[in-house]
Amino acid sequence: MPIVNAEALTLLAAEILSRSGAPEDVAQTVAQSLVLANLKGHDSHGVIRVPDYFAWIERGWIVPDARPEIVSDNGSILIVDGHFGFGQLVGQEATGWAISRAAESGVCVLSVRRSGHLGRLGEFAEMAAEAGLVYFSFTNTHGGGILVAPHGGRERRLSANPIAAAAPLPGGGSMVMDISTSVIAEGKAKVARAQGKPLPPGCMVNSAGEPSTDPAEFYADPPGALLPFGGHKGFALSMFAEVFAGALSGAGCSKRGVNLVANSLLAFVLDPARFSGAPFFEQEVGSLVEHVKSSAPMRDFDEVLIPGEPERREEVKRRQSGIPIDPETWSRLTSLAERLGVAAPPTG
Repeated sequence: MPIVNAEALTLLAAEILSRSGAPEDVAQTVAQSLVLANLKGHDSHGVIRVPDYFAWIERGWIVPDARPEIVSDNGSILIVDGHFGFGQLVGQEATGWAISRAAESGVCVLSVRRSGHLGRLGEFAEMAAEAGLVYFSFTNTHGGGILVAPHGGRERRLSANPIAAAAPLPGGGSMVMDISTSVIAEGKAKVARAQGKPLPPGCMVNSAGEPSTDPAEFYADPPGALLPFGGHKGFALSMFAEVFAGALSGAGCSKRGVNLVANSLLAFVLDPARFSGAPFFEQEVGSLVEHVKSSAPMRDFDEVLIPGEPERREEVKRRQSGIPIDPETWSRLTSLAERLGVAAPPTG
C-alpha cells in the first residue's frame, strides 16, 4: 500500500483542487482538512474524496469559489448559507462565527444550509473544544443522499445523518465524538470496496433485505442499504437529525426525488463558564475521564480509551510514518493529477 507524507499529500490535493476552479486559499483549506481526516485514521473522509469532489462540481453539487454568508443574525442564533461551496470551508468559517458568538453571550445555536460535503464533522467540534466550549451537532444531506434503511425496513430512506460532539479536557485536548447514525458511514463502504475487503457483519442488507458483507451489493442496481446502529435507537437519532438539521435549518428532510446532495447542520455551542462555571466543569470532566479510564480492560483490550483518543494516537503515528493510501484511491488520485498536469509525490 502506498505511504505518503502528510505535507506532500496536502500539496497534491490542493493543486488538484485548484484546477477545479477553487481559489488558492480555498483549495488549501479543503486539502488540509481532508489530509487531517487521513491523519486521524478516518480515510473515508480523506483524500479519497478528491475525485468525487471533481465529479460533484461538474454536477453542480459544489460551487468551488463560493463563500459562506450569515443570512440571519438574531444574537444567539446564526443562520449561514454555504452557497454550495466546499463544506470544509463552510464548516470552518461558520464554526468560527459560532465560537465568537458563544464567547460573547455564552451560547450559540448555529444553523448551516446549502453546504457542500462537510467532511469530518469532528474537526468543527474540535475547533469549539479548543476554544474552551462544548459542542453538539446534527447533520443531514439536504433531502438527498439516501443510503440507510429505517429500522424494520430494507429500502433506503435516510442518509447517514451523523452527530458530533466535543468538550475540552483539563490540561488541553478534547473529548470528541463523530459518528454516523448508521452502523458505518457510506465512506467506509467506499474504502472497503476500494481495498477489496468485506464489511463487518450487521452493517448492511442487500436489495432483497438479506444481511450482506459485500460492499459491491451496496452499490449494485438495485442497491443495498446501510442499517441504523443499535436498531431502533440509531434510527430514532437519525429521525431527529432530520428534524434538527433538515426541518429547522430550512434545508429539508430526506425524501424521494431529491437529486442534489448537500449538507445542512444544526450545532449547539455552549460556554461552560456560563453554566456550571469553568472550575466545576473542568473538575467534573477530568474526574469523569479518570473514573472511566480506571476500569480494568476486557479481554483483547489493553486499556480503556475515551472518545477521540484513538484518533489522537493515530495522528501522532501517521505524522511520523506517513499516511497509507489504498491502491485504488491512489490510482484515481494520480490519474486525475496526470490529467490535470499535477506531479504526484513519491510514495514509501
